[in-house]
Amino acid sequence: MDPEAAESKAWVTIAVVSTTLSIALVALGLRVFTRSILVKQFGADDWAALVAGFCALTCGLLVAINIKYGLGRHARTLTPEDKTNYFKIFYHSIVFYNATLTSVKLTFLLQYYRVFAVQEKMRRAIIFALVIVGCWCLSQLLIVIFTCSPIKKFWTPTLPGTCIPNLPFWYINAAGNLATDVAIFLLPLPALSTLNLRKPQKLFLMGIFSLGFFTCAISVIRFRYLRIDEDFSWENVETSSWSVGELSSALTCVCLPTLRPLFIGIVPGMSPPHSGARANEGYWEQTDDPRRLRSGSSRKPASEAACGSQERLYDDVELVLACRQRPSQQPRLSGESGHPARNSEHSDDKILKVEPLGGSG
Repeated sequence: MDPEAAESKAWVTIAVVSTTLSIALVALGLRVFTRSILVKQFGADDWAALVAGFCALTCGLLVAINIKYGLGRHARTLTPEDKTNYFKIFYHSIVFYNATLTSVKLTFLLQYYRVFAVQEKMRRAIIFALVIVGCWCLSQLLIVIFTCSPIKKFWTPTLPGTCIPNLPFWYINAAGNLATDVAIFLLPLPALSTLNLRKPQKLFLMGIFSLGFFTCAISVIRFRYLRIDEDFSWENVETSSWSVGELSSALTCVCLPTLRPLFIGIVPGMSPPHSGARANEGYWEQTDDPRRLRSGSSRKPASEAACGSQERLYDDVELVLACRQRPSQQPRLSGESGHPARNSEHSDDKILKVEPLGGSG
């Protein structure tokens, strides 16, 4: 019996896909629970995260399914039918890989917009990043889909037509994705460093956001395995494993910053002071528009309530940024002239609009 016919690395694929995707999907599930049940503010970034989760799961399943058609075995032991099915599954996994990266990057940026858009410079930077990253990801996704003309030529090389050379495109694609990843992960760090938070909270947030660089490290490692020679089904085990690991890491990292409500009262330093006064002091609640705040019945002046209630918010970075400003630079409440809010004149459903310093935006 040919020893190569019995040799298989399928267990590597199974172990990596099952472990990394399980962690990522648990993080996504906790995000959905936190944002929809605890915070009750399910926004555009959360929907984008769900799309990313679906695409990542599909990509991982396609990689695992390809074990049936030879992934993890030597190419010369595969039948022609196996090779055709292998490349067909491989093609679709590449499409969903790029779709996952696109949706994860957009999730990060939409999440930044929700949190940091009260700062005019950050808002413009995030919008600029959304345009650039969106165009890059869309171009890469379209190139992947139409890498061969006709598309079927990707898994049926005998068909007449043309294909883009794989190796140069994969290196360009990987380098571009790495560059956009680094830019995305660096984007919020300057704003995070200015937050009016206690040191443990600030370090926790910066640490959570910095975890994204672990995804960059995986992307760098993946570079090594992009070049695949004739024994494609055997050598692609490492490439596909690192790819699924990269997607799972990115999905996990984009979900972690939204889980703060689950950590309150559990992680030392995350439980806010004066939290016991919540029932008597009313509340301030974030809406879908990061520049709009919904007020409850508070007995404090509006500016004091905003600053004093940051610890009672589930997702309170917007108010933290506003409270960080000097008194002369405090955001203005629409309909106010700088005077304390009269709570007896405000119902629980009244909307107060906070205008950013740079203008109405």
